Amino acid sequence: MVKNKKIIIGLIISVCVISAFFILTKTDHKYGKKSNQTDEVKLKFANNLISYIIEDKEGMSFNIFGVQNIKDKDSSLVDVVSSIELNNPNIRIVDYQVDTGIVHKNYKLVNILVTLKPLTNNVETADQLLIQFNNENTETYDIGSITVQNDMSYQNKHFEPSGQYTVAYPYLGLDINLRNKTDQTISPSRISDLTKNLSYQFDRPFEFQPHDKKHIKINTFYKGKKEFDFMTVSPILSYTFDNESYLYNMPGVVYGILDSDTDKIEKMIK
Repeated sequence: MVKNKKIIIGLIISVCVISAFFILTKTDHKYGKKSNQTDEVKLKFANNLISYIIEDKEGMSFNIFGVQNIKDKDSSLVDVVSSIELNNPNIRIVDYQVDTGIVHKNYKLVNILVTLKPLTNNVETADQLLIQFNNENTETYDIGSITVQNDMSYQNKHFEPSGQYTVAYPYLGLDINLRNKTDQTISPSRISDLTKNLSYQFDRPFEFQPHDKKHIKINTFYKGKKEFDFMTVSPILSYTFDNESYLYNMPGVVYGILDSDTDKIEKMIK
């Protein structure tokens, strides 16, 4: 049983760190611009989607996955990175950790674990990572899409997870159990995310009676036009309670983590 959302996403992060980059995927982005002193560090990042409601006021940790081309020279990425920022000053990287993993076809797995903190109450987005190296040169890399918001606009008094709650998926679906914590009927309307890439509309008669538990299984609800390799998402439930509209950010889920490390590198270097 899932006790709370913070525990679940904590487990996700722990699994990511222990297994050392279990999510590395395809991207069409180019390498960052070369410089005379850092051209031995050739990085390429997956087309990641992070769409998340951040509850912890100190920030939430996420994995940004990539590969390092070591065909010509195997420089220690851990030793040469001095600072990391996003291309949105309203999303602060309060902490980061650079790790590297297995090597396949002259490419080394890279995981940058970043702790993000939105500095406004708005939805904030970023799509590039700015890495400063020890020689003070800064390179810019496309990383997919990061969209985050703090939890000021979200309600957690009406629903709670109940029973099994699937966190990691090989497909873009959802398999959850929720319980109505109230003495009134709740009418859900839709499940989506901050970016609206995920969207599922409930049939009008679907309701949670007082203290009712329901199993919600969605085989696919990806509506976006752009294909992402790895996704970390807060599913957002829109619903009506006592004639008022509310939003509930459910525990986070991740997609694309079940491939082998070798397959993940293959996707990234195509």
